[in-house]
Amino acid sequence: MPTDPRTPQQRIADQLAAAQRQLTQEGLSRSQRREIADRIHNLNEQARRFGA
Repeated sequence: MPTDPRTPQQRIADQLAAAQRQLTQEGLSRSQRREIADRIHNLNEQARRFGA
């Protein structure tokens, strides 16, 4: 079983960067933007808990 060598903080940072890139895409509906913004908010909360 392969394991992810990244720390939880690195995984959160990578997911956050991907979500922010996704949010800048053109043609997203309002609901898609809201879902992505919620994801970014949740990732920021996780990062704060980990102290990242």
